[in-house]
Formats: sequence, structure tokens, C-alpha cells
Amino acid sequence: MSSPVPARDPGFSRGFPRGLVLLLSLAAIWLVLAGMRELAGLVVPVFLALNLMIAAQPLSDLIQRAGAPRLLGSLAAMVAVLLALGVFFLAIVWSIRTLVLELPEYSASFNELLQRSLEALAEVGVSQEQISAWLSQFSFASLFGLLNQALSSVSAVGGLVAAAVATIIFFGLDATGLPERMAVIERLQPRIAHALADFALSVRTYWLVTTVFGAVVAVIDGLALWALGVPLPAVWAVLLFVCNYIPNIGFVIAMVPPTLMALLDQGPWTAIAVIAVCVVVAMVLQGLVQPRVTGRAVGLAPSISFLSVLFWSWVLGAAGALLSVPMTLLVKELLVDADDEARWLNAFVADSPRAALESPQERVEGAARAGGASAGGDPPSAATGAPEAGE
Repeated sequence: MSSPVPARDPGFSRGFPRGLVLLLSLAAIWLVLAGMRELAGLVVPVFLALNLMIAAQPLSDLIQRAGAPRLLGSLAAMVAVLLALGVFFLAIVWSIRTLVLELPEYSASFNELLQRSLEALAEVGVSQEQISAWLSQFSFASLFGLLNQALSSVSAVGGLVAAAVATIIFFGLDATGLPERMAVIERLQPRIAHALADFALSVRTYWLVTTVFGAVVAVIDGLALWALGVPLPAVWAVLLFVCNYIPNIGFVIAMVPPTLMALLDQGPWTAIAVIAVCVVVAMVLQGLVQPRVTGRAVGLAPSISFLSVLFWSWVLGAAGALLSVPMTLLVKELLVDADDEARWLNAFVADSPRAALESPQERVEGAARAGGASAGGDPPSAATGAPEAGE
């Protein structure tokens, strides 16, 4: 008696073998990613402008509810975003410039610490040739050169910011007619409209909550560094604030420079105290409190958040680390949540099994109920919330 023939997967019953479909899909993904890498200078400022305008949408809604014209609300949101972007950019420039001016005073201490460390390595069996090779490759001069290079590349970053500013202006002008456009999408493709509304709410919650918690972390750690007598506490506070936008590993990156400065200026015990303060603050605020406040609106598994940093950094460069979570949210909403045949991938992407089973609109409403204050408004309907995703 012959064994029964297994039923064919209806998703692959259209005349193409499963393996061929998989290979063609991987090839298409590779071409898209290669194109994004080539166009990173265009993708980054446009996507950054889109995210910032979404984050500022509650201000526009507030002004419109007060009875002002829609154009005035859009212009107010645009001006707020431009001011925030300008302050952010100037703070980074000031921090790098301050480091370049102050670090030469610590060159002798740095070289002495490096020499003692290498001598300790020699005592445990590291060869003198290897030590000499390390000394030739790494010194205070090389560290100082990296900072000078970072300062000289500000013009390149300024070009990215200028492109983002121009995009923000045009997005702000186009936002006045966006609700009507999105109403058309709601009538023709309701699931796409719901996914866009979900993305708008998720990305707004992410940026607003991350900004608030980044400011809190920067203030607490900056005051702690000042109390410990670590030089340049304001510079390290700015670094901590910026790196807070990098999920999972940002605080580790931001913790290294002030720890090294404390070691050079105050000694090992102060350096240990700096590590302890940064770790405790990060564990309490970023590890326990922030995920609860963010809620299901940014429902990505921790492993996906971490891998997204590595992946989008490879695709878009350093800016990809800052935009990793919003990029992943956009891909998830449009390619997974909006497609019934692909929503099974949520079992690996979502932060909980419940979130993996919810429809896009259910996640929008549930996230708004759980964190409406952080998201900046009531749960959007498909006709009113979706427009915010296209600004």
C-alpha cells in the first residue's frame, strides 16, 4: 500500500518550486540592500526627516484642535523639528571640539598608563615583539588623530543634516493635504493604511520615549560624573544622550570614554565607580522602566533589536545604528503585519506571543491604550492615524 501523498502548501501551489521561490526572494532582497547601501546618503536623511516629522505630529494635532489652520500646525511641527535637529547637531560639534582642545593635557598620563599595562602583560608572558607592535599601532597620538578626523568630518555630517532639513521643509508643506491622500489608501488598501498607522504610532512612541529617557540618563550620569570629579561631565552627558538612541549596546559605547578619563585623572577606584553608576542607571531605566513605558507599540524582541543595530549599520553606515529600530519597524509593518501570508514571521519578531497574533489595528489600539500619554494622543483610526506615517 503506497504512502499518502502529503498535501501541498497552498502558498507554493502556483507552479514554482519552493526552493526556486526562496532563491529568487533572497536575490531580490540582496539587490534591494545593495541599492540601499549605494544610496545611503539619500536614504538616511529622507528616512530621518520622516521619523522626526512623525514624532512632532502631536504638536501639529494640538494646534489644530485649538482651532488654528492645518497649515499653521504643520509649520509649527516643522519648525520644532528643525530647532531640535539644530540643537542636536551643535551639541555633538561642541562635544567633539571640547575633547580635541582638552585631551592633549592628558597625553602624558595616557602614555604612562599604556606603558604600565604593556609591562604587566610582559610579566604574564606576552612577547616584547608583540608589545612593540601594539605600541606602534596604538598611542595617544592615534587616539587624538581619530578625534581630529571626527571633527574634520563634521562637514560631511553637515551635508546629511542639510539634506534632512530640506526634506523636512518639503514634508511639512505636503503634510497639509496628507489626510485626504491617506483616506484614499484607507478605501483602496485598508490593511496598508492600518500598517502605516501602526508604524506611525510605534515610531513616534519610540522616538519620544527614547528621547525622554536619554535626557534622564544623561542628567543622572552627568551629575554623578561631576560629583566624582571626572573632567568634562557635560561632554560625557551629551555622549550618553546620543548613544541612548542605539539599542542595547549604546550605553556600553558611551561608558568607555568617561571611564578612561576617570582612570587617567582620578585613578582606578573612580573609574570603577563610573562603571557602576552607568551600569546601574542603564539597568534600572533602560532595562526595566523604558520597555514598560514603551509598551507594545514598539513590540520587537530584544534579540531583533540588537541584530537590527548590526544589520542596519552594515547597510546604512553609522547612521544605521540610530535608525535601526524605526527601519525594522517599517519593514515589519509593511512586509509582515500587512500580509496575512507573512504574519507567521511575527512569532520570531514580536516581543510576545500575544503581539505576534494581533492584527495591525489591534496593536495600534492596544499600544495607544497602554501608552497613550507617551504616544501623544488617542489611538488613531485608519483614516486619521495613517496619515502621520507618510509625513
